Amino acid sequence: MKAIKWILTCIAVVYACCVVYALIPQQSVPVKELAGKDSRFIQVKDRTIHYIQAGQGKPLVLVHGFAGSTYTWRYLIPLLAQHNTVYALDLLGFGLSDKPVDANYNLRAQGQLVIDFIDALKLAPVELVGHSMGGVIVSCAAVQAPKKIDKLVVMDAGFYHGGPPAFTKHLFFPFDILMARSFYTKGTRSRSLLNSYYNKALITDELIENYLRPARTPHAADALASMMSKSSGESYEGISTSITVPTLLIWARNDAPIPLSDGERLQREIKGSKLVVVDKSGHMIQEEQPQQVAEAIGSFLR
Repeated sequence: MKAIKWILTCIAVVYACCVVYALIPQQSVPVKELAGKDSRFIQVKDRTIHYIQAGQGKPLVLVHGFAGSTYTWRYLIPLLAQHNTVYALDLLGFGLSDKPVDANYNLRAQGQLVIDFIDALKLAPVELVGHSMGGVIVSCAAVQAPKKIDKLVVMDAGFYHGGPPAFTKHLFFPFDILMARSFYTKGTRSRSLLNSYYNKALITDELIENYLRPARTPHAADALASMMSKSSGESYEGISTSITVPTLLIWARNDAPIPLSDGERLQREIKGSKLVVVDKSGHMIQEEQPQQVAEAIGSFLR
């Protein structure tokens, strides 16, 4: 009996410590202080969305993946901007965009956000590119508003794999906050990126720091906790068969998180789609092989 009381006391103490830690406000930096010289902000419905713009020509909108930002397009934008006006936005909850705790972070809702972004800037019709989670989001947008999208490019998208683990939807305070804060640490982010790159030498301290910059904005961990608990375990398998716009799939042969077999399955499900396979690249295909990706996109769009 004494042993049980001792164990319960220890559990209570640990839980109390976790609660106290989760309630301690994290230091944050105002968004405007982290914005770059190319940063732009626009009100999309009642949310402030950060984006960058470059080039001239038909509008081309880029949508990043989970825990990404406009930073992930840094090599691709100059290549695509030679023929298009490129708009890269930070999704709600990521980058320098708003991070409300009470938002709907379902990928279909994020797809609607992309459509609202296009409407806010009066860009339609556009060409739309999405990577990883962003590939699912742009596919949702293409299904929701096909007349506003001329062509669709989906890269290494997690229709069948990826996303927060299903168990995260069962997390409760303070463990949801603790997990989110853990993800936004150098060690955890480094391990995540190691699994996403074919060429590990590209993972430098500078790259990790740039990926972690948005985590310094207000409410970053709170929004991530809300996102994981509300969006875990959802299936997006039925979206692909509803896509009607011309679609290009670009996949890395060496993608560990989302294998090439997913891209092959997606090609079978999206009527008339084309699949381009890029060698010597992991999941971060637009960073490891930007020239090949830009050539594939350019050939498809033109």
